[in-house]
Amino acid sequence: MKKIKKKEERVFDFAKGMNIPKNIIRERFDAIPFSILNTREGFWQERKQAWISIGIESEVGRNSNAYNTKQWVNEHQISGNKGQSTNISVFDPVLTELMYKWFCPPQGQIIDPFAGGSVRGIVAHMLDYKYWGCELRSEQIQANYEQAKDICQQENIPIKISTASLKQLFNGCEPKYIKNVCHGRCCESSTMSEGTLITIHPFEENKIRQMGGNIINGLLQPTENKKCKFKNIKNLCILHSKGGKPFGCVASPFTLNNNDTLIIRNRYRLLKCYNNGNKQPAYKVFMKSLELLFGINETARIIKHIEYCNDDIIVQIPAINYQILIDNDNRKHDNKRDVVLFPQWIIGDALDELENAPNADFIFSCPPYGDLEVYSDDPRDLSNMEYHTFIAAYKRIILRACKKLKNNRFACFIVGDFRDKNGNYRDFISHTKNAFIEQGLHLYNEAILINAVGSLPIRITKQFEASRKIGKTHQNVLIFVKGDGKKAAQNINEKNEL
Repeated sequence: MKKIKKKEERVFDFAKGMNIPKNIIRERFDAIPFSILNTREGFWQERKQAWISIGIESEVGRNSNAYNTKQWVNEHQISGNKGQSTNISVFDPVLTELMYKWFCPPQGQIIDPFAGGSVRGIVAHMLDYKYWGCELRSEQIQANYEQAKDICQQENIPIKISTASLKQLFNGCEPKYIKNVCHGRCCESSTMSEGTLITIHPFEENKIRQMGGNIINGLLQPTENKKCKFKNIKNLCILHSKGGKPFGCVASPFTLNNNDTLIIRNRYRLLKCYNNGNKQPAYKVFMKSLELLFGINETARIIKHIEYCNDDIIVQIPAINYQILIDNDNRKHDNKRDVVLFPQWIIGDALDELENAPNADFIFSCPPYGDLEVYSDDPRDLSNMEYHTFIAAYKRIILRACKKLKNNRFACFIVGDFRDKNGNYRDFISHTKNAFIEQGLHLYNEAILINAVGSLPIRITKQFEASRKIGKTHQNVLIFVKGDGKKAAQNINEKNEL
């Protein structure tokens, strides 16, 4: 993936630098706010390419079984076209940008109960909104975070290091010492009955699961004997030599206090290795941890300062590592720190996770269209359910999302109708409308999103001759309001004028 410029240099006005006929309405609102949104227009396609050019690859992390051009062409052996199209739908970044700018207060909090790929989170970040998205599949979350690390670049964060704390003495983590003396107790909790306290950040959860780890609520679960899954009978970490240790495990000796000062965790002074054995200063014993957090060059500068000085030092930590440190500590402790430097993707079922979501200024999502695309074999995945079960779970998720929405705010779902096994429409659009209305929201706007024709010209002749089914090239943009629509609009306008 190519390197990219800073955020503020890459996000530009909708019509800026493009060969688009001037239109005073479009210039004011970035597109004309009519009930037809046409993705085939030239300005829309140019803007879409501008977003894609920063590195968005929303299809990464998905292995969908959607029926589309590539599958249809391969099945029917259409010459000259075989294998040329992707078989995964990708959410439109231009639609995302417009909905955020039109219906969310600037710098507002967006929640997305059906997150899927990276588009909605990355676009939110690039436009200075806060984003919280929930997704069942850990492989998708890992792919999203990998993209965010490349695209949502931030300046390094200045923090302080407590020189006195890093001069505390510990025995090094030599295998002989671990086997005979300390037994690797640094990964075990001194307060929790479960036995271990190893945080797994969402960006690495899929990798740890693939190695056999069981993760619940961001914590690696212990074995039956209350040990880490990756400890052998000699209490040595089997990941130590072959790589892949969790970030939270490597960085475990250190924490950031509320003053953004890096210190040794208090519980490390309860370990047998503290001020014992072959006593060495923490900055030497835990040098690999420092290199993970700061990089080799900055770590060398830190060590040089500590060796010759007693005063604290201001250092630069990559923003992503700063965020992970805060996130991991938030999972361990009740004193939550509200730091959001990147889009937040949470692994889990929205039915459970929405309870812990932030209060929202805007709900924006695109739910699965029944089993039209099957995203995983997880029984909690709505795309695996029979339609009546799907709708029941879908309505409960909307209920919990609406509870998080502040008053006088908007919600938007992008939906499309789809057919049952007999070829008849499910009326999914009406079911979505009813789900929001049942929660006290009002249908405020409805627009038609005209999609690219894609494979339709290839399929339509046979489809129409056989069944008289008209080719569908649109989706429905449903916009609801909680409270008063004029007050919701005022919240957006007032903040835009600041």
